[in-house]
Amino acid sequence: MEDIEVTGIVLDAMPYKEKDKLIHIFTIELGLVTGILKGVSSPKAKLKFAGQPFCFGKFDLTVGRDFYVVKGVDVIDTFFDLTTDYDSFRLCNLMLEVCKSILKPNIISEGLFLSLLKSLQNIIYNNVDSRLAITKFACDVAGIIGYKLNFDTCDNCNMKFVGDIKFDFDSGTLRCANCSSGVLITRQEFVSLKIIAESAIEKIGTIKLADNILIRLLKFTIYNLSQRLNCHFKSINLKEL
Repeated sequence: MEDIEVTGIVLDAMPYKEKDKLIHIFTIELGLVTGILKGVSSPKAKLKFAGQPFCFGKFDLTVGRDFYVVKGVDVIDTFFDLTTDYDSFRLCNLMLEVCKSILKPNIISEGLFLSLLKSLQNIIYNNVDSRLAITKFACDVAGIIGYKLNFDTCDNCNMKFVGDIKFDFDSGTLRCANCSSGVLITRQEFVSLKIIAESAIEKIGTIKLADNILIRLLKFTIYNLSQRLNCHFKSINLKEL
């Protein structure tokens, strides 16, 4: 059997048979792969940690009949501190959901992987507000899947923005009020979203926004992703934000 080593992040896990677990691993080299952790439900299982979402490391895999068999894991990070803040934990789980919704067999996206990893690192180690980090992540993901926001001109008439601006969720674009029946976005929200979207992910910790604006932008960008991906995210309820 062929042995391979990949670098990846566990997106989710589920029980399989009596003592095994199946895990979905987002890898740089192969995209999304399904691995089986044999006997991991036993109390003294050595790879129990690898059956947890957010586990980031180097996975030693063997090609099995139906799934990759996880033979060993060299852990880089578990992002365990996420569990100390329930709201941040939910939002970070949302990022895992988004990645799984995008990734299909044989789809490899280093850009998406790095966006996920750096967002988690920003929240845990750089004390970036999770709402800000996820808004940036959502903007980057929109660009990765072909819906990068244009802040210069209306997506429909190509005229420069001078008056009211709307977030058009049918098209996933920003449009002038004459070209869309979408949600009105204030000038302050527009400028703030532009700064977030165009800033390097390593620099977003310097962005300071009022809570009401940050929450609105978070809702805009997450709802837009749900429309673009045609999926309902289970991690959070937008009405509760």
